[in-house]
Amino acid sequence: STPAATATLSDSDPALTLGAPDRVDPMDNGSNWPTGTDPAGFTAIKFEDGFLKLTALDKVAGDISGWRVAWHVLTDFYLEGTFKTAECENNDYYGLMFRVPGDSGTDQGYLFGISCDGRYNLRRWNDPAMQTLIKFTAHDAILKGPNVVNKLGVLAKGSNITLFINGQKITEITDGNFLSGRFGIFVAGNHVDNFTVWVDQVRYWLNP
Repeated sequence: STPAATATLSDSDPALTLGAPDRVDPMDNGSNWPTGTDPAGFTAIKFEDGFLKLTALDKVAGDISGWRVAWHVLTDFYLEGTFKTAECENNDYYGLMFRVPGDSGTDQGYLFGISCDGRYNLRRWNDPAMQTLIKFTAHDAILKGPNVVNKLGVLAKGSNITLFINGQKITEITDGNFLSGRFGIFVAGNHVDNFTVWVDQVRYWLNP
């Protein structure tokens, strides 16, 4: 297989200065994640070849994303996920979900993602409303297209949220609607049938 293109990490990468992470999930098994196809038929997860493979099913396209959330509850943190694309076109879309309140099911929280054509955005989900906090914006820190590896990071301290892509600080925003909760991953397929993102690792640091 063709080796995946990987971005050179920026010197501003928080992982360079935070020391050892509090937790690392190498995605070797599903002990931290709900696996299989979800009851509503939005996504499917399987663990294979050292990756969590999250697939967008037919209902997940356009402005609709499908997500899976892990069990851990975080308040102030730096959260990082490493994502690899296989087939990936245009505005197929994937990323991190965070601060999903523990008593909400998965009907609230923030979604920070990137598209296969090199754009990022930030949304706030409060069922039934999905509000865009940062609209889709192109950035050269994102590796585009298929067979690439991108690393997404979120630094959350109180109401301040700072976004990183491949270690590079992209922007920050203040929003205090959700201050604690679980984290997860999401996907939306708009061009590739059964669009699948491969998650290689998720790790976090507490109280950075």
